[in-house]
Amino acid sequence: MRFIFLVPDLETRSSWWQLQKTISFLRLRPVENFLRLKFMRVGTVFGGTLNIMRHCSIARNCGAEAVLATMSGKDYGDKGIPELPYIAWRDRRPDDVCLIPDFVSELADEVQGPVIVYLQSPWFVKNNFNYLDERVKLWTDSPFMLEICQKVYPGKAIQIVPNIISDQDFPFIPQSQREPGLLFAFPRKGPEYIDETERIYREQGGKFWRFERISGLSIHELAQQFRRPQAFLASAEVEGCALPPQESMASGIVVVGKNAKGANFCMEHRETAMIAATPEEAARCLFELENGELRETLSQNAYQAIKRYFPSEEPSEFWRANFQEFGGSTLTSTLETAQIRRS
Repeated sequence: MRFIFLVPDLETRSSWWQLQKTISFLRLRPVENFLRLKFMRVGTVFGGTLNIMRHCSIARNCGAEAVLATMSGKDYGDKGIPELPYIAWRDRRPDDVCLIPDFVSELADEVQGPVIVYLQSPWFVKNNFNYLDERVKLWTDSPFMLEICQKVYPGKAIQIVPNIISDQDFPFIPQSQREPGLLFAFPRKGPEYIDETERIYREQGGKFWRFERISGLSIHELAQQFRRPQAFLASAEVEGCALPPQESMASGIVVVGKNAKGANFCMEHRETAMIAATPEEAARCLFELENGELRETLSQNAYQAIKRYFPSEEPSEFWRANFQEFGGSTLTSTLETAQIRRS
């Protein structure tokens, strides 16, 4: 039994994206849809793609035969997770178990064997494939997403699967060892919320926090940068798998901001994070977070809440059970296998 994890090709050529802009401007929807399914390209390594890569890595570490697939067969190089094998999507076998990302969910009807549609973003939950087919399984990753999926796919069981947070890439670093007053924000998500929060904080005399806007980094560059700040401003109105807030919690960074309508389900106000629906509330929270004791308490609580999603915890338990569900035998981890061989 082999698991195939389909991810988009990473396209960095500006000419391709200029073509996409032209097609979109001309409203050539059939052409746009054809290119999306035929070439399946993105210009950014999104969190949902990283989550799929991490699932592939854990499945392999648990002993399963698992590979990533792109339409071209090209790998991500240093932009992805190292040491994962790639194949071209066309080279899949009829008996492979294929995992398909939500934004190309209609490809599920082209797969001959078992297929998993992984629904990570509310924007891509669409009834555009035969979801009632018994060979099709639906996965999602939060109570917020589950509610959306149940409305779109009535009569189908939908499983919540664990997000995966790498404690190796994002090790816990105490607040006292971080740059005092440094706050990270992602302007790709809710830039107006970020700007307004900073403006209000400054107008009310706030001087402790300095805002640093982060964009365009690879996962490895981001992991290095996450060793620096004391706080992260969650600014997205709606989220998919919501990895940045969870990676912040794993790192010891205090999260403040929006809970993305519940997608950031690990955020509990004044327990693991500071929830602020508006910039005014966020600014007030930032004044409170100038207190080092409060930051230390929140960071410790958040770490305890999020570590269940480290690879060796619930994700590995999930994959061992998942392999059996598809008809395989019980899996052992790579470490356990090595120990058996040594004995």
